[in-house]
Amino acid sequence: MNFKRLWYYEFWPFWIFYVPAYFYYFYLALKSRRWVYFSILNPCMKFGGAFLSSKQHYLKNIPDLWKPITIPVSDLDNFEAIKHQLKRMKLEIPLIVKPDMGERGKDVEKVTSFDELKTYLNTIHQSVLIQEYIDYPIELGILFYWDTNGNPQITSIGSKEFCKLIGNGTSTMEALVNENHRIAHRKSILKKRFQIQWNQIIPKGESILVEPIGNHNRGTTFLDARQHYSTEMLEWVVNCMQLLPGFDYGRIDLKIENWNSFKTKTGIKILEINGVNSEPIHIYDPSFSIWNAYKTIFKHMHIIYLLSQHKLNNHSHTLSLFEFISGARKVLSKKRATQISCT
Repeated sequence: MNFKRLWYYEFWPFWIFYVPAYFYYFYLALKSRRWVYFSILNPCMKFGGAFLSSKQHYLKNIPDLWKPITIPVSDLDNFEAIKHQLKRMKLEIPLIVKPDMGERGKDVEKVTSFDELKTYLNTIHQSVLIQEYIDYPIELGILFYWDTNGNPQITSIGSKEFCKLIGNGTSTMEALVNENHRIAHRKSILKKRFQIQWNQIIPKGESILVEPIGNHNRGTTFLDARQHYSTEMLEWVVNCMQLLPGFDYGRIDLKIENWNSFKTKTGIKILEINGVNSEPIHIYDPSFSIWNAYKTIFKHMHIIYLLSQHKLNNHSHTLSLFEFISGARKVLSKKRATQISCT
């Protein structure tokens, strides 16, 4: 058993880490006298973006300059038609493929051949997005909201350090993986991915990118990047969010060429936009204490509560618990129907 993964909360299962937040949510719900008070926010998103929201839908209003070329695919069986569409859109391998309605990076993959793409489509069984792979070196998440006075606020900036193995000239790749507590649990997956190199000694200083997907459960390290905040960053985010009528609170996940990209407004690609379920991902920085992490989570939960109450006081409509559950069932039924049609 890897005890380091038990010690650091960033590796805990979501439902365990968020237990204290559940109690705070019940307190806020009782205080609001509405179980789903958060659903009043982000009317441009289903359920405020709480869950199972279409990733493609929210990028429609964003200029092409700031987003990767993306193809939505629902008919997964006609692979030749998909290849034709990729060719028409000038999309080349490697590609990113992911569910249109997914959570926490689940089933997001980078494919490096058409065979890998076909295998992925044969196993996913739901509508997907095929995206241009953006090779910018910096990936980050920026949590943004409009406060009750209509002023723009950025409260979290988290960057991602992708997991790399550095050869020492004496250890095989398998040995290096075993020594790395961030990826040792994915040994069986990595063995299949790196079959040729797996039993080879990695030359001293040679770097191998193990995982191109920015998820800490796949070995990525999340870092507190709030020191990179700038007025140019805020101005760029405001320009984007003004293109999304009805956006109140959420996180923009993006890649940039460098930290000056916000000043030049070039070299920026938005990967996706999340709603009220957005985490301030800088809390997963290994230097963060669990107490500061919970303090930050509660702060953002309180912001959502205040924004919701402000809109309620202005006579905006929020969903009842019955409406929320009924709507959620419809979305889940639609997703299951899509999965069945794709099998």
